[in-house]
Amino acid sequence: MKLRASLMACAISSAMIALPLSAMACSTVIVGKDASATGQVIVGHNEDNGGRVFNPQYYVPPAKHKAGTMITFEPTAAKIPQVRETLGFYWSQTLDPNGSSFSDGFVNDAGVVIVSNACSNIFDKDQKLKDGGIGYGIRRLMAERAHSAREAVKIATDLLTKYGYFSEGRTYTIADTKEAWQIAIHKGNTWVARRVKDNEVIYIPNNFMMDKVDATDTENVIVSPGLIERSIKNGRYKPATPGVYNDFNFREAVQPAEQRSVGYNFGRNQVAWKYITGEKITDAEKFPYSFTPDKKFTVEDVKNILRLHEDQIGDDKDGWYHHLGFGPCRVTTHESVVFEINDIPELITSYRALARPCETPYIPFYPLAKPGASMSFMSAATATKEHFNSRDSRFDYHPEWASVTFINNANTLEFQRDDRDDNFDIIEDLEEKWDGEQAALREQAKAAFKVSKQHGLDILHRYNVAKLQEAQGTIQAHLDEIAPHKVVILADSIDPKSTETVKFALLSDEDLDATKIDQTKTYGGVGRSSLTTSGVMSDLAQPVSYATEDVNGDGKLDMVMTFVQKDLARFMLAGAVYDTWLYTRDGGDRIAAFDTVKIEGQTNRKYSSKERGHDR
Repeated sequence: MKLRASLMACAISSAMIALPLSAMACSTVIVGKDASATGQVIVGHNEDNGGRVFNPQYYVPPAKHKAGTMITFEPTAAKIPQVRETLGFYWSQTLDPNGSSFSDGFVNDAGVVIVSNACSNIFDKDQKLKDGGIGYGIRRLMAERAHSAREAVKIATDLLTKYGYFSEGRTYTIADTKEAWQIAIHKGNTWVARRVKDNEVIYIPNNFMMDKVDATDTENVIVSPGLIERSIKNGRYKPATPGVYNDFNFREAVQPAEQRSVGYNFGRNQVAWKYITGEKITDAEKFPYSFTPDKKFTVEDVKNILRLHEDQIGDDKDGWYHHLGFGPCRVTTHESVVFEINDIPELITSYRALARPCETPYIPFYPLAKPGASMSFMSAATATKEHFNSRDSRFDYHPEWASVTFINNANTLEFQRDDRDDNFDIIEDLEEKWDGEQAALREQAKAAFKVSKQHGLDILHRYNVAKLQEAQGTIQAHLDEIAPHKVVILADSIDPKSTETVKFALLSDEDLDATKIDQTKTYGGVGRSSLTTSGVMSDLAQPVSYATEDVNGDGKLDMVMTFVQKDLARFMLAGAVYDTWLYTRDGGDRIAAFDTVKIEGQTNRKYSSKERGHDR
């Protein structure tokens, strides 16, 4: 199905309420191997976080550790004994100014894939923890230690039993070549783990979706000790047959119904399940946990689900395209990935979009063959060390970083909506070409593995680098066409606390008389991908005055706009170099352009164990 047609045909209407972007959220799709056109498990995931976040990618090699080594993740969390040997793993890091306990994704050398969804707003928040409990360690230690999805669940439940979980709630999805599991974790040492049936398709937003589970099926369901008895006692579960717990409804036992009906969860549940089941569900309590389809789901289907919007998308004609985006793809979606599992871990294929997936191609990538250098902002060891204590300069604008091209493209298309159709055509052409390459590439790598594992990995690594560069080049070329106009900030820095002013110059060129822009619809400030509020244009600054001047001496008058510094730097991180954007209009044409500038000062950031910017 054509990309544009797929995106439009799958959009359906639903009533929404306006919510701040901090309430936006992640999505995960799981396709069991018997429901999959590939005959293998497929996992798709959108990672959503507001603010100045980046997604560098690393390969962490296997390691040996000294006896008695203790691991410290969050400064406020429990210290955990390290094992003697750890697996190597691919790591997609959420680099957040305040640290990020709950967003990172992994693929380890044993072929175990890990992603997660926050499931907060629970009934019982006052749960005991030991030594501060565990948060980030759950995902990281599963990645380091698990040789299968089932073993990962055992690692997680052992850690929960010993330390307790300090976050309100989360559902981890863990998959390997044989099976997929989900472990739904409630604060403290409460959880249910369930094996995804091979013929099932599952979709989950940011609420617990696991409904009736058969706790008597101890091979495929693991319930934390005491949970069922506690749920019966507090009136949140009544078994149909006393003493027979084959109909335990986890989500009703631990989370209020309003978490399932709130707009930011209901909207994407509705559009995703419409795609999966063909039915429009209007009652939040009727959304299923899983579905057995009568067709085989493809990687393309999973991409389509992760790209879905409601039909009111773009209805703010004067503002942002995703102004009321409550589908799986929304303004806070800064990374999207589909994993096509393979019997050979090195041949697990990732299709990764480095910005919102409706505006960005899914670039094929073999995680265990290591990312290209432009994907890794620092060494993996340094990234681990700084994960909860990163320097302000880590959040500088760097044009050489791989994701920057796609973020710039997303920031532009969010305003220049008339250019979206051509962008869709470019994405479609790239993805169709790449899809046709995968079978032959995997066969080539398999043949190379017979010579040496490293030889095969080298082939796949070169492919990783080549496809990233191809995507960057193609998107950048189109971006140069649709956003050719230049802005110059006439200052070396901006003081985010100052009421003094700073000047911007929009330069005239052969196609633009900058002096004729619409002064009533001109805004400046942080790029849309870093905007953390409800998402109206007025969240950005407007000029306090305008003047015309030939700034660059080319004989053409330019438009010089004066902004108040603290208004312009709103939502910006002190101490970082920012891509600072101008959004304006020239008649009926929209113009997006940016220049970079240093934001003065230093942040006073201090990590705490509170919920922070993570897979919301």
